[in-house]
Amino acid sequence: MTKMKKICIPVLAAAALAFSVPGTTQEAEASCNTYRVNVATGYLALRTDTSYNSGNEIGELYSGDLVEVMDYTGATGYWYVYSPKYDDFGYVNNDYLDSVTSSVSSYDTMWTVSVSTGYLALRNAPEYDASNEIGELYSGDTVWVSDSSNSQYWYVYSPKLDGYGYVNQEYLYREEGLDTDSSYFGEVRTVSVAKGYLALRNMKAYDASNEIGELYSGDTVQLLDTSDSQYWYVYSPKYDTNGFVNKDYLVGGNAYATLYVKVPTGYLALRSAMGYDAANEIGELNTGDTVVVIDSSSDKYWYVYSPRLMKYGYADCNYIFCN
Repeated sequence: MTKMKKICIPVLAAAALAFSVPGTTQEAEASCNTYRVNVATGYLALRTDTSYNSGNEIGELYSGDLVEVMDYTGATGYWYVYSPKYDDFGYVNNDYLDSVTSSVSSYDTMWTVSVSTGYLALRNAPEYDASNEIGELYSGDTVWVSDSSNSQYWYVYSPKLDGYGYVNQEYLYREEGLDTDSSYFGEVRTVSVAKGYLALRNMKAYDASNEIGELYSGDTVQLLDTSDSQYWYVYSPKYDTNGFVNKDYLVGGNAYATLYVKVPTGYLALRSAMGYDAANEIGELNTGDTVVVIDSSSDKYWYVYSPRLMKYGYADCNYIFCN
């Protein structure tokens, strides 16, 4: 499977057609759930399907392993999760998952890396071992803490690396007095420029050398960090990457709604562009599949995220319903 670039998909009640905006830290945290495996003996199987079958096992999760729940709406008893241990997605029996309660707020503040030399390793296990390094974080890089119950290694999300893992918490700090309000965390904004484009940058500065993409009016981004007074850190579905943009050229403020696909026969095409064209099909959505609505401004094609396909794209809204 291809690792999903989007950090957290808020899963709202399917019956709620009207979009709502998370207004509190608690609501923002609830949209991105970290769970810990808890089995009396043996292991919890990570599976490719929602059924008990030795043939669909793709991993073994033991007590203490963490997963990120991506979709709660699958078959009874099974949730769709991301496993940092395997860097893969799959289904698990939710009877063996415990919600993680962190001693720090997960998304209300930004934590910054500070190392005197070298880098802070992002690891796939809470221990010091060269074999478990999955990324390098340098001074100034930021992370969000999902679980701080371990006295030494915290479980975090790194926007830079677009992944979860463990880091030694001794090399993380929070700037006192810094306004890191992320009540907007996870929300979508639309680009609006009078002419030209809005630059997606790899640094918080106006400089032609740091441009990594061009966002035009109508393009959408997801907010990751809104603490800076001028440049916000965002995820761009268009480029499938994170970066900084000038917040003055962003408008709107809708959170997500999770809806269902219903087709009389065949499938609903997930497309790379707004238009009926066999060449732009990037996936097939079947009756019962869920999609997360990102942009519903068009009266024909909505921009959605498919948890099953782990892809963003356009779909005919006439086949998307609340239940």
